[in-house]
Amino acid sequence: MARYRVIQNSFINGHFLTVGEEVDYAGIPGFNLEPLDDEARSAKEKAGQLARRDVNSRAFQEDLTRPDGAPPQQEDLPAAKADEPAADEKAGKKTVAKG
Repeated sequence: MARYRVIQNSFINGHFLTVGEEVDYAGIPGFNLEPLDDEARSAKEKAGQLARRDVNSRAFQEDLTRPDGAPPQQEDLPAAKADEPAADEKAGKKTVAKG
């Protein structure tokens, strides 16, 4: 199983872990885990490649910790797929064109 060092206090596998603790983890690793072995490095790389947005990137981490609490800017968000309904449509809301 992949082994990681916790780099940000985290709740993992039903336990609260603090910075510096090591954990065996078979899930998808995020920015809060530093890989310690080849299996972990491979899992971390794969998670970044498969994500719509690389959760291991510094930009993603900075978005989570913006001091003003502002949400990510529109250009930071991935574009919706052409065959994917808009967020309002997913929520069952109807949009009305204003003119």
